[in-house]
Amino acid sequence: MLESTVHALVVARTLLEQADPLCSSEDRYIASTGLVVLQDALEAVLYALLLERGVDNEKNLERKSFDELIGELKVTGVLVPRSGSLKALNKQRVLVKHYAQLAEPAMVRSYYEAALEAIISMTTAVLGQSLRDLFVADLLSESESKHLLKLAEQAIKDKRYLDALIETRKALFVEFEEDYNIYGWRDFDGKKQVGLLALAGRGGWHAPSWTKNKEWIEKHVKVPTDYVQIDYQNWRLQAMELGIHTIELQNLQRLTPDVFRATRKAGWSITYDASFGASNATESNARYCLDRAVSIILKKQQHAQARREPAKDVPFDPPPIYVGHTLHERPTTDSPTVHTIQESFTYSIRRIVGGFNPAESFYEVLAESEKQSDKTLLGGPEEVYQGYLLIRSE
Repeated sequence: MLESTVHALVVARTLLEQADPLCSSEDRYIASTGLVVLQDALEAVLYALLLERGVDNEKNLERKSFDELIGELKVTGVLVPRSGSLKALNKQRVLVKHYAQLAEPAMVRSYYEAALEAIISMTTAVLGQSLRDLFVADLLSESESKHLLKLAEQAIKDKRYLDALIETRKALFVEFEEDYNIYGWRDFDGKKQVGLLALAGRGGWHAPSWTKNKEWIEKHVKVPTDYVQIDYQNWRLQAMELGIHTIELQNLQRLTPDVFRATRKAGWSITYDASFGASNATESNARYCLDRAVSIILKKQQHAQARREPAKDVPFDPPPIYVGHTLHERPTTDSPTVHTIQESFTYSIRRIVGGFNPAESFYEVLAESEKQSDKTLLGGPEEVYQGYLLIRSE
């Protein structure tokens, strides 16, 4: 399937979802609004299918009227059921949108049924699947969450709706909840002197600070999924930055089982109410959760793709660092010494920093002992130092 076809169909399906409750309303204003949205969805489907058939390579589809789009699809050999009703729908849409003539709710419902029948028939004929069966996760970049959402889609096709909800929640965990995983802090009591790198390796930096210690975890973590401790203020800010409605994230959390894994190589733990399967493991709920998960993860990926980083393709040629020189706590020679350069360490330069004295510049240096092979990431105090080395003129 062409990428342009997928994009057009995603738009069409979104419009169709919005039209559904509107077209079912008994209110003439709301039903008339639904009719306009429904026609837009139908036109997007016609355009997508013509793109898939390659008609746009020969004809200018942008200048085709609604009736002409139907005719062009018929020319390609696709049966368009109830085309007369679809054309009447389009005329009624003109009256509503351009002449403010309201449509009767019963008429709108009849047009909705005709449009839905036509859409299912046309998309199945061209794509081998209906619009509702379209797997929009193919829009996502390759990632673990994309793989999980494909498993959820397959589970829906196999009518394994609980499995679909679980796989969807796993994708949410990977993309959002894993940052709140405090499992790495289960043995941390704060009494031992631990290096910054060791703390970083524990993960869960977005979780509330008071949860990241052995005492709190022993008291409050009763089941494995309790290791996910979300700071909801941070959660909301993250969602706002990505352009995601927090209610969508909360809906996904409420409508799917809780999941947890300790590390990327560990197995999954699943927790849900005893009545959850019977009450919530339905096709409509599984499809809703899958669609919303794809939508929010796509926004996150698009946000990441918009990020631009300075180029680092030209390697930095580090200067010689001499034994006996000192690293200072801050970029000033008046600050305390944190380390004296010696042969048993390796040194890497991270940045060039202007000093508090404008006449001085410093290398920001990371010093690591070469005799740490027996130390683990979470072990006792590490021989790691960070400091500032005065740049001396040659």
